[in-house]
Amino acid sequence: MSSSEKIETQNKDTLEDETELISADARSRLVGSFKGAPSYIARGFLRRGRSFASRIARGMRRFFGFFRHPSSNTYNLAINTRNSFRAGIRKLRRELDALSTIQLIAILGVFTVFLIAPLLSVVVFSFTTSSGDFTLNHMLSLFTDPNIWPFRILPSGIIDFRGNLEGSFYLANANILAIWGPDFGAIINSIYVAVFVTGVSVVLGVFFAFIIARYEFPGKRIVRTLLIFPILAIPFVGAIGIKVFLGYDGFINKLFFDTLHILPFRIWLRGLAAIIFVQSFSLFSLVYLNAYSSFMSIDPSLEEQAENLGATGFKLFRSVTLPMAMPGIQAGAILTFILSIEDLGSPIVFQDHQSARNTLAFQVFQNVATQSGQVDPKGPAIGVLLLIFAFIGFMAIRKYTSLRSYDSGTKGGQWNPRTRRISNRATLLLYAILIPVMFLALIPQISVIMISFAGSWAPTSLFPDIWTTSNYEVLWAFPDVANSISVTLFYGIVATVIIVLLGSSAAYVIARKDIPGKTALDLLVTSPIALPGIVIATGFFTLFYTTPIFPAGHPAFLIIMSYSVRKFPFTVRAAYAGMMSTPVVLEEASQNLGASKNKTFYKITLPLIGVSVLAGSLLSFIYSVSEVSTSLILGSVGHQEAPMTYWTSRVLDMIGPYGGPNSASCLGVVLMSMQWVVITVTNKILGARSAAMTGI
Repeated sequence: MSSSEKIETQNKDTLEDETELISADARSRLVGSFKGAPSYIARGFLRRGRSFASRIARGMRRFFGFFRHPSSNTYNLAINTRNSFRAGIRKLRRELDALSTIQLIAILGVFTVFLIAPLLSVVVFSFTTSSGDFTLNHMLSLFTDPNIWPFRILPSGIIDFRGNLEGSFYLANANILAIWGPDFGAIINSIYVAVFVTGVSVVLGVFFAFIIARYEFPGKRIVRTLLIFPILAIPFVGAIGIKVFLGYDGFINKLFFDTLHILPFRIWLRGLAAIIFVQSFSLFSLVYLNAYSSFMSIDPSLEEQAENLGATGFKLFRSVTLPMAMPGIQAGAILTFILSIEDLGSPIVFQDHQSARNTLAFQVFQNVATQSGQVDPKGPAIGVLLLIFAFIGFMAIRKYTSLRSYDSGTKGGQWNPRTRRISNRATLLLYAILIPVMFLALIPQISVIMISFAGSWAPTSLFPDIWTTSNYEVLWAFPDVANSISVTLFYGIVATVIIVLLGSSAAYVIARKDIPGKTALDLLVTSPIALPGIVIATGFFTLFYTTPIFPAGHPAFLIIMSYSVRKFPFTVRAAYAGMMSTPVVLEEASQNLGASKNKTFYKITLPLIGVSVLAGSLLSFIYSVSEVSTSLILGSVGHQEAPMTYWTSRVLDMIGPYGGPNSASCLGVVLMSMQWVVITVTNKILGARSAAMTGI
């Protein structure tokens, strides 16, 4: 054998060896991953531990160094603090004029009184006795309640599990499979429901966002419009329709079991399983809107460069497109998790099953919403747990997206997005996937509308025997319900005016003023979107109840302020986007021509960002009138001043000609109609920047 043949044979053997090493099957890789997981985790903890230890060591050295030379260190600390304070004051004087100063004071005043103070009040109330002494009993008592925490350590040292692992039941004689999910107590229940909902929402949201952003096909505009519809029915309203549709004799079972004979048995979703279904198909649009905005903002040249280097198809999506869109996807997913864990409406609708009552939001509601205004310390203590989850989630959102990152997202309109038309065969396959998923996603809207017009409905009939509009008489025949519609519109309008004034001011200060603490201000005005409304409402009770701003039986003022604070981020986000896309030179030119800063703000800045402010204010209005948690909590002590969402809950539980799901669905249709008009208009205004509709 010649030397060249030997070299070729050796190279071939080497390639075969390398191929054998690389082509390990999936099972081997999975086993290797499991075996290596403990060492990976240990090394990770070790690295974190070393880093933490080094920080502690540096802090201890500084601490003891201070006491070794107290006089010099105290003097240096005082000098540095004084210099920093003076520099900050000089910067504030240089940056803030009279108008900006008033704007900043107003923003800080409103958020301090109606956000920070109530949240601190909840925390203080949870850790103090009636006499004002510090105690941990309120918090520790949560972990002895089986409805909150399922584990208990017995005196013998044995862990007693008090949860219910039975999550379904099959009734053979009626051919019904009832599913509600295992019950582990409110803490674990809320977490695993939120995890399931977030997982489903991410899969659906990213799939739809990528299809709409990257492909052209017949009916795309219709599909894009329908994808906004899940936002229209808040989980509370959608749950009313789904409870009827997914009952053991509901429309779905009549269609797929009795008529089409597709299902082998009737499926009855109850408790946590029903909540997961409702929230998943109501909240996935949050992920869709943010993912769509992220996909549209990707520079096409980056993907083209990757294609030139050989990355195509799924590899291009996995290695380039998805990582670049991940900040928006992650922000939407975290917001979905937070909104799922704080959702109060769905547990109220499905409270006929114990597992639905064993959720954190419902437990807070149960211990706070009393007509006497009395607050059980258990409610605020659970609220603190909700607040912790929300704070962790919000800080995670801030890691991936913030107001100041929005200007990069708006650049998506500067280039044509990469889209391609798919073949007719691929279009048919796409619709084979889209139609079933869209049907499930639109069940809340379809069911609520159908139930609102349903008269008598025989148990064996697929559709109502009689269609009628008499159910809508509840809107004017029942005095408190009729009053709630006008009251809700009034609350929404007043709150929107406050939001526009303060929101445009906050966006202006953050975008145009380089002041100390601007990051903290940014954090403050965007935080309400991720803070549980039920905790804020609880803080209003613990701090303001029976005071002049919250007299017994008159929650109107605090309902307006809760709407103003909670829906603030939508207007701020939209106004900031408009501010960042407005050239500063236009304002500078106005001032160079002799206009004051105040006149420039009113004559130049506001008109230029007017469209963005309009879109944000419309969103703030529509999300205000459909607010659930604060409306239910605050409305419980003042029925005549309670908004529509409170009376939707009351009507659902009432018995009589104006009670039940049919009448409650009529109120839901009114809410959805208002949302449909407003969200369609704002989506048209915002275009590809539709992530602003989520307020993050």
